[in-house]
Amino acid sequence: MTPAQRHMEKIAAMPCICCRLLGMKQTSKTDVHHIRAEREARNDFLTLPMCHHSCHQGPLGVHGTKHYLQMLKMSEWTLLAFVIEELEQQ
Repeated sequence: MTPAQRHMEKIAAMPCICCRLLGMKQTSKTDVHHIRAEREARNDFLTLPMCHHSCHQGPLGVHGTKHYLQMLKMSEWTLLAFVIEELEQQ
């Protein structure tokens, strides 16, 4: 297993970062969301744990209207800082 695969496995095992910060109950599996700016290539280390139905693929999620990010008043990059901090505490 490559270091990137190990990292994504850790991310997939975490609870959804948005649900946690919003105080919502996660109701679906955790997806690994790749942060990408404009036309940048995917980087497996720039990833967030997001629940599939609401925060990732859902209509209010990052691939929809991004409503939950707006509620948090945070970017995906700020969420990444929270995830890195949690990984360091493990």
